[in-house]
Amino acid sequence: SVPPGWSYEHDMELGRFLYDHSEKELQRVDCTKEHISSVEVSSQTEDCVAAHLTDNLTYTFWESNGPPGQHWVRLNMKKGAIVKRLWLMLDGQSSSYVPRRVAVYGGTLNRLQHLRTVLINENSYQNICILRDMKTHMPVLEIRFLECRDQGYNVRLQGIKIMSFWEWDLILNADMFQPARLVRYPLLEGVDADVLYRRAVLIQRFVQLLESVLCYLIPLSEDSIGTFNALR
Repeated sequence: SVPPGWSYEHDMELGRFLYDHSEKELQRVDCTKEHISSVEVSSQTEDCVAAHLTDNLTYTFWESNGPPGQHWVRLNMKKGAIVKRLWLMLDGQSSSYVPRRVAVYGGTLNRLQHLRTVLINENSYQNICILRDMKTHMPVLEIRFLECRDQGYNVRLQGIKIMSFWEWDLILNADMFQPARLVRYPLLEGVDADVLYRRAVLIQRFVQLLESVLCYLIPLSEDSIGTFNALR
């Protein structure tokens, strides 16, 4: 049942609290080294090896060494890690080594599923987010480089970066709703923590259900404003 005096605005503020809380917790962790067990690559040069993808140094690189269209980076994730953001750290020194079109696959190694294809802006030479807001743990994430700029043959990356969390951290509890954490959320102040917890569980369940059917409402390949306006 809806709590007494509860409104849509209360739900909005509770949703904002849950989002803000998760973002703050994630910013405290260096997730790349903590949540990735190993990194594999399709190929590498003698001086630009796979280890440079996670060494967090700006002057080292990974560079592929093979035919175009067959380059990939495979991230083997630690059990229970769920990716919130995945970035490619581009090397803008040579345009032909910069990826132009990237596909991300996830799942078990023998059953990888397509998650997203990203077309990287021609003017971008910075960190590019290629995956976001995963809801479940994927043992393997594979980044496939489908095309480079200027008809380049090989890929060069400064590194990869992830923001992630453990799946057991998704479990809500009433202790989240301490009065000190609610000072920026006036509609939630004074509401019993158990009431906020039960409502948060309901919101989380709704989000999970919506996520499970969203791919049927909005094709993954379409990110146009018109599509979202039609859904709204």
